[in-house]
Amino acid sequence: MKQKLLWAGLLLAGVAVIALAAWRQGILSELYRAYVPAGEISASQVRGINNIGFPEKSPAEFDFFVAGHIYGSQGIKDRQPDAALLAALPAIAEVSPDFLVSLGDMVEQSNAEEFGLLDSTFLSQVSFPVFNTVGNHDVADRSLYEARYGRTFFTFKYGPARMVFLDTERAKCKLNDPQTDVLKTAVTSALRDSEVRYLFVFMHKTFFFENDVLAAKQDRMAGPNEWKCYGSKPFRQLMDEVLIPAAQRKPVYLFAGDVGAWGNLTPYYERHPDVPLTMLMTGLGDTDQDNILHVRVDKSRVTIESILLNGMTPQPLEEFGPAYWEEVANGDAQ
Repeated sequence: MKQKLLWAGLLLAGVAVIALAAWRQGILSELYRAYVPAGEISASQVRGINNIGFPEKSPAEFDFFVAGHIYGSQGIKDRQPDAALLAALPAIAEVSPDFLVSLGDMVEQSNAEEFGLLDSTFLSQVSFPVFNTVGNHDVADRSLYEARYGRTFFTFKYGPARMVFLDTERAKCKLNDPQTDVLKTAVTSALRDSEVRYLFVFMHKTFFFENDVLAAKQDRMAGPNEWKCYGSKPFRQLMDEVLIPAAQRKPVYLFAGDVGAWGNLTPYYERHPDVPLTMLMTGLGDTDQDNILHVRVDKSRVTIESILLNGMTPQPLEEFGPAYWEEVANGDAQ
């Protein structure tokens, strides 16, 4: 009996050594990550930065709002979120969305006072989770932000969608290696999972935005809040090697929010000419153009509306494509 136990113990030890060696060589880790992405959170454990989670049952269909540059205009010194957004909160609540995504720059100054105002005027006023893809203003004091609101990049599966939230402020004009791993493994998992029909990727900086006509003009109203990361080669590589190939198999939606600080380049809509990859940008600046996006998802399609906050009026998002913004840059837009 003792001899059998000894042999069993040796066998288990041998299997463990082989498994460890395989993991170190990346064989098992790659297989594991094909099904469980890096940065994965179970939807049942997800909580927004307002500490609200999802109901236990994952829905077959859902909807959410997307807003960028929530602190609004630098010229208004009340240190509160965009006034039109705050005024629209009752109307947004009536829609009963599953969640809201902020595309970064929720505050102008990363300090306890402004985070407190954000909590009291906005985050505590809604009954659904709020997720934030941090902007440079949010994490100027990164330790304070993370102590209050937690991790800044992650992924989860929700209904028929894989959701990926990125932190574009950890490396200069690119994703750092851990986030590249999150994005790649999330895409691999989404493509393998028959229940996942769509991939949504949220970020602050406009890494995917590419328009050489607008870049040459750098018109104030027809460009992002800043141009310094325009043409990011590392993200262009991720587009070419990961996101565009993924969109050949399942629709991909990219969102960024470093626009709109003075009504510029918001909303923005572009669809890749060859694959179902949609690129969207939206941001707030306490202007008449303040808008947010309303996204509805079910198993058959995704529909996205741009909503002018003044009156919560829908506007045709597809009209705000590259050609429209080139007209703005040329002074020809109505």
